[in-house]
Amino acid sequence: MGIATLIGGIGIFLLGMMLLTDTLKSLAGERLRRRLNQFAEGPVAGAVLGATLTTLFQSSTVTTLMTIGFVSAGLLTFVQALTLVIGANAGSATTGWIVALLGYNLDIRQLFLPLIGVGMALRFINRRLRRIGMLFVGIGLIFVGIGTLQESMRDVVTFSLNEWNADTPLHQLALLGTGLLMTAVLQSSTIGLVLTMTALATDTVSLTQACLLVLGQSAGTSLVVAIGSIGGWKSARRIVLAHVLIHGSILVIGWLTFPLLFGVVNEVADRLNWNELLRLALFHTSFHLLGVLTFLPFHEPFSRRLLTWIPSRAEKLTRFLDPNMSRIPAVALEAARRSLIEIERYLGNETRLLLEEGRKREDELQLVEKTLGDVRVFLSTIQLDESKGRNDYGQHLSLLHTIDHLERWLFVMREVEPNDVLRDTDFLVARQLVLHELELVDGLNHHTPPEESSRWKRASKQLAEYRKAHRAELLEEAATNQLEMESSIRKVQALLWLDRIGYHVWRATRHLIKPTVSSERFEVNLED
Repeated sequence: MGIATLIGGIGIFLLGMMLLTDTLKSLAGERLRRRLNQFAEGPVAGAVLGATLTTLFQSSTVTTLMTIGFVSAGLLTFVQALTLVIGANAGSATTGWIVALLGYNLDIRQLFLPLIGVGMALRFINRRLRRIGMLFVGIGLIFVGIGTLQESMRDVVTFSLNEWNADTPLHQLALLGTGLLMTAVLQSSTIGLVLTMTALATDTVSLTQACLLVLGQSAGTSLVVAIGSIGGWKSARRIVLAHVLIHGSILVIGWLTFPLLFGVVNEVADRLNWNELLRLALFHTSFHLLGVLTFLPFHEPFSRRLLTWIPSRAEKLTRFLDPNMSRIPAVALEAARRSLIEIERYLGNETRLLLEEGRKREDELQLVEKTLGDVRVFLSTIQLDESKGRNDYGQHLSLLHTIDHLERWLFVMREVEPNDVLRDTDFLVARQLVLHELELVDGLNHHTPPEESSRWKRASKQLAEYRKAHRAELLEEAATNQLEMESSIRKVQALLWLDRIGYHVWRATRHLIKPTVSSERFEVNLED
């Protein structure tokens, strides 16, 4: 039964961590997206934000993976992201203090079991407090899991590492490697820390051995981050490399200065009359702060070096997209929107080239087609929270409309070869109206206000009126034999071609800068 209890305790702890992390993501997503640059405007502010996020999520890995998504979405620069990653180290130290202060001085299961009941009651009774309720449930499960681990370790663990002399370099390396392996297997340094503190509380390991184990566990998070970022863009690879270098350096520095650091920790703890769990928490905090103080003052030259090692070869139109951000809808939708802005500007340049020089570059049009498909696939991976409200839904719907209009615009581009007819002076006004729309598209960016969509609408309406009037004139000229039938048909096709281009430019832009809301759904569908 002891082994079953141990496995169950780990499962309860993991379930609590997942609920806590997912709930905090849903609570903070939109607000965090809006204020991220404000919070991370300086190195100290960025480090504090990284530490705060890690304290909330109780996982530096989650903070790092979120940071990768923020950089890929264009919400943070790489330099800003680096300060968050550095600060996340300090935030991860809070777990040790929580466990040391609460986890083994009382029966925390009796204290936190009611919190689970209160949380579930809030979830079912009040819709508005549902997320707060799940937050309580997550916190309660974490500490119930810790209590279960504490009980099971006393029954299950019958071995000791006392034969590993922590004073010899070989045994120190073995303990560091064991800690790293624990994080790699458990996919969380937090779980490794809790297990190590449990082992220390049950006299399975000595304080020296526990300190070396948690030092190795910290370095193991780099492997977890690397696995979690597989499939990401170069921005993800840079942050993973930074994470590896930071944590690898902390491991080396911590090991080389271990006698000094361990001695200082014990000196402070002796004066405060602290037990071994508090000493371990202090050591855990000390080497993480050492890492922050080592890297934060030099984060700018460090980031420049990383950019040199992994150069930024333009991922052209989809550089904002990263598969790791799909669980944060607000960030993922903004990344998709920015990618579609880039794609529309790119397609606008190709359209202008066709209108002004009669050149149609099929390779570039294929690139646009492929990237539109990539954005569509990315949108399908976004996990929208039905309970969160209508903003994310409206943004998602608008982006699908944008893709539809861009694809129709692309289809029109490929439909005919109007090179000669487009130079016809009869259509100079129509061409100028389309070129005016494309000029506006060239200045389009993610800060363009929604009211600006009226400029594209006005040009498209003028184009439609021009098309109606001149189409009637061309057909009348053909009927009275003033114009050859074949020539008339070509001119009408060219006129319709210009009108359709102008229309799709307007509609694609409108959906990009003025997202749909639920009350507009049927009106928008009728317009489209």
